[in-house]
Amino acid sequence: MKKIIAFTLVAGMIVALSGCGKTNQGADQTQKQTDAVKTEAEKAETTDKKSFNITWVSCSTESEFWQYQEIGMKNAVKDMEAEHGISINFTTVGPATEAETESYIRAFENAIASKPDAIISATQVPDSTRSISKEAMNMGIVVNFTNCGLETIDSTEYADCYNQYYTTISADVGDLAGKIMLEQLDAAGIPKKGIIAMEFSNVNPSLQPRMDNFKAYIEANSEIKVLDTLYNNNSLEQAQADIENQIATYGDQLIGVYGANNISGDGIALAVENAGIKDKVITIGVDSDPTEIKALENGTLDCIIVQDAYGQGYASLKNAVETLLQGKNPESEQKVTMAPEAVTTKNMKEEKYAALLNPSLLEK
Repeated sequence: MKKIIAFTLVAGMIVALSGCGKTNQGADQTQKQTDAVKTEAEKAETTDKKSFNITWVSCSTESEFWQYQEIGMKNAVKDMEAEHGISINFTTVGPATEAETESYIRAFENAIASKPDAIISATQVPDSTRSISKEAMNMGIVVNFTNCGLETIDSTEYADCYNQYYTTISADVGDLAGKIMLEQLDAAGIPKKGIIAMEFSNVNPSLQPRMDNFKAYIEANSEIKVLDTLYNNNSLEQAQADIENQIATYGDQLIGVYGANNISGDGIALAVENAGIKDKVITIGVDSDPTEIKALENGTLDCIIVQDAYGQGYASLKNAVETLLQGKNPESEQKVTMAPEAVTTKNMKEEKYAALLNPSLLEK
């Protein structure tokens, strides 16, 4: 009898223990499923992130051209928030002027240290920017460039240092400026013999074709001599002084002046106005600001070759957001180009050209 009772107790314990074992296995399985669900939820939360921090590292916060780019970005922020139901914390950092290249690099490095989701920038010093841009990309930060990037349009050597680049081909700017210069000389009845001066901000391989192609176009289609470029380091005072010296040196031989950025265009306009020779020379600037626009109105500039600063800025931010949302760059080409336009005294009041000259008209 005792053996029977003992056997029954043992058997009951075995059954009980077996039951506990099954219960633990079920709990373990349930926990694994819960963990899997949590993992997927965490992934979804990351993918469907509703807030992004984006920093615009400008190479000049005072320059109207880069402010026009920023207007495009800020409009894109509003459109992307409305379209995707997200919020974007957009901030701007950078030096006051393009000449402060060391401050620009520090601003870029500080932006990386703040670990934003994306950085948009334009650089006057690509050699110094490539390594820190690649560092940001390696950290998972989306880095887009607008207008001035890390390499020339035909290069892919530094493709791993950035996500996307929107720009205008510098050679196209130079070619168009050359074409317009000859057309304007004909329209003004100025013989295509003499000298044309050139002015620019600084030496930048990506932008040098603005000068080289202009000179090549003029010399291939006329007997005009084009002087070597003078560089003003983005100083308006230096740009004006350079052109005043050219006017004094060459006198009536000087029939044209070309400045390949807005500061150079400003200097040309002021020098020509002070010399009182606006009817004797054809003057062309590149990119626009209030000084150039006023000069175009009063004839001390005959034409401004404009890039779509607003469009470049807008596209750069839009792409950054879409890259973050999709987890990959939606563009089929890493470099996208936008054609330049020639705005003259005659067409500057037309809606299309007015907005290109002054993108603040598009501000939301």
